Amino acid sequence: MHGTRKVAYLALLLLGLATMVQGVTQAQVQLSPKRQIRKRFDAWPLILRPKNDAERRINKHLSDLNAHLSRSLKDCDANYAQLMGKQDRSPDTSGEGAKFLSQDTKVTMAGPVFLSLVATTSFYCGGAHPYRFTNAAIFDLRTGEPADLLVWFLPSLKVSLVEEGTEDSALEQSVLAGGLLQVYREATHHDCDETFSDDQSFLIWPDANSGKVMIQADRLPGCCQACGIETGLTLEQARKFGFSEAFLQAISDAHKKVMQR
Repeated sequence: MHGTRKVAYLALLLLGLATMVQGVTQAQVQLSPKRQIRKRFDAWPLILRPKNDAERRINKHLSDLNAHLSRSLKDCDANYAQLMGKQDRSPDTSGEGAKFLSQDTKVTMAGPVFLSLVATTSFYCGGAHPYRFTNAAIFDLRTGEPADLLVWFLPSLKVSLVEEGTEDSALEQSVLAGGLLQVYREATHHDCDETFSDDQSFLIWPDANSGKVMIQADRLPGCCQACGIETGLTLEQARKFGFSEAFLQAISDAHKKVMQR
């Protein structure tokens, strides 16, 4: 009898531990309020009061991204001054160069599986025209590392990642996936059809508010960046295309938590 009670006690203990672990992995995270590196230029937000090593690892990645942003802004100021002959201009003035520097960040998912952040950046460091682009930083809250995009798709799809050659290793790489261009064309206006190449790459991120998979044409030439339109696929559309059920379930679960608030 004593042995039976001991086994039962151990079973209850293990069940309790499993429930605790499940609660940790399914917890939402809170992000810091918006902070600007300089006027009109948002920093990447950090997780408030990180509870475990995975969340602290994510904060390290985001802090590194912010440090790199600060260095890039200084390089942009110097390049602008050199090309435009305005060495005496302060980088914080509201003059011609500074007004083109902006970054807006948004949180598209804050758990339970992914932390997804998207930034839209505009800059002008001198030259023919300003640039505008989108970056995504998506982390697996279970590991604290950047999400593995390849597992978001069924193995039967031919999917590859574009090598960016950047030190921002925490930023999402563009995805090449056969057939995704056709899906994108059908979801956007057709004025841009000639802009996209046959090997067009895309940024992809989960959106908890809409409960959709977001896709956006990436690496477009400077003249055609307006064709990088943020487009949402319903879970059913994404499922038909070939996104994995685990990825779609993570979006569905996050959307349900948003709707319950």
